[in-house]
Amino acid sequence: MSFAEIAERTYCPFARAPKMGPPATIRTGEFEKELHEHRDVIAEFFRTAREKAYDGMVITFEDPSAGNTLDALVDLTRRFYTTLDELYPSVYIQDDPHPDETWYAMIEGEQFFVVSFAPCYPEHSPRHTHGDPRTYVLLQPASTFERNAAAIDRRRERIHRAFTAAGKPYDAELANVRNDMFKAVMPIDPIDQHIPWWDESWRDPRQWGEGAGTAVKDRRPGTDKAQDGGDGAEAPRPAA
Repeated sequence: MSFAEIAERTYCPFARAPKMGPPATIRTGEFEKELHEHRDVIAEFFRTAREKAYDGMVITFEDPSAGNTLDALVDLTRRFYTTLDELYPSVYIQDDPHPDETWYAMIEGEQFFVVSFAPCYPEHSPRHTHGDPRTYVLLQPASTFERNAAAIDRRRERIHRAFTAAGKPYDAELANVRNDMFKAVMPIDPIDQHIPWWDESWRDPRQWGEGAGTAVKDRRPGTDKAQDGGDGAEAPRPAA
């Protein structure tokens, strides 16, 4: 199954007929090494995303163990962001993130969001891969949401209803937190708790018991500063 077919089945209207940038494929478990080899391709995508009206870029991880469990996906996400931090000076990982702080990743002046589709997600999840053993990381430039901001606002409620009708759990509150670190890994059960992928000690409590890891649920007050340390305009948020 292709990523386009998986995205089509998310039941989100904005997943249909997107204009995608050149894809990248990570063929082995040496994620960091291969991501370094794609540095220029990723940079060029973000450098031209606004001009070419790209909606996203897909990075495919072919190693079946990359996302076959939630723990594996959390580890992949941490390694992915850590590598981006090494490759691009405008990407960094907060030491003590808070949900209500404004944080976003940026490459070549373009803010972006990370959405992962992995085999660990069950059939009722919008991130389910329908039997495909690969893991897909979708990089979505903020400019695509800027172009579609008006349509997103008009269709937001319809998008939520579409997810509900299809039996896909969706938590709008989690989707709309200000700190994008908290949205990189979609939870499975319960769906209303963020997963702190940056914490190396976190483990899926469904597998290891409640004491193994603590998902973040509280909305602690934080600062309202942009990533560069000053007040800044926030990019439009994804609808789903």
